[in-house]
Amino acid sequence: MSVILGAGFGGLNAAHALKKAQVDVTLIDQRNYHLFQPLLYQVATAALSPAQIATPIRKILAGQRNTTVLMDKALDVDLDAQSVVTASRRIPYDYLIVATGARHAYFGHEDWEKFAPGLKDIDEAIQIRRRVLIAFEKAEAATGEEERASCLHSRWSGLVRPEWRWQAPSPNLRGNRSSATSHTSIPLRRASY
Repeated sequence: MSVILGAGFGGLNAAHALKKAQVDVTLIDQRNYHLFQPLLYQVATAALSPAQIATPIRKILAGQRNTTVLMDKALDVDLDAQSVVTASRRIPYDYLIVATGARHAYFGHEDWEKFAPGLKDIDEAIQIRRRVLIAFEKAEAATGEEERASCLHSRWSGLVRPEWRWQAPSPNLRGNRSSATSHTSIPLRRASY
């Protein structure tokens, strides 16, 4: 028996690779859906709904007769007994694949998290989405231009949509037509669709 912990890209690829193997596979994930993380930013910016980037694991592996999917959380791995320990059971294995993913880091500044949430799961995307949409609502209700601008000003770090970054020409000190650019922060504007 093979046990796979995690139904992200790594876990699902491992399960697919074992599709025709003469082995029983148990895939364990704490959620019952696979999340397409590269599109989380679109959920955070209200371009997509969470359901558009989450697919049931059982649907993905529906044609795979040698695979059982369990929604559970691995609490421990007993190496001596070769079993995965969850709150409700022990699952024996001959081979174990650990593909549980990663978590964002604040490099020792955990206090930053309340101001800069990570973007690794749907709950975090919804939290960011809520902040963005509330900022738009506050801007809409603002009575002055300064208040409105304050509501619409955001700073993003990490990977963001390319159209949200403004590239301005750098001052040309030599007099030639250089294509050098620098990045600057501008107020976030809601895209029109």
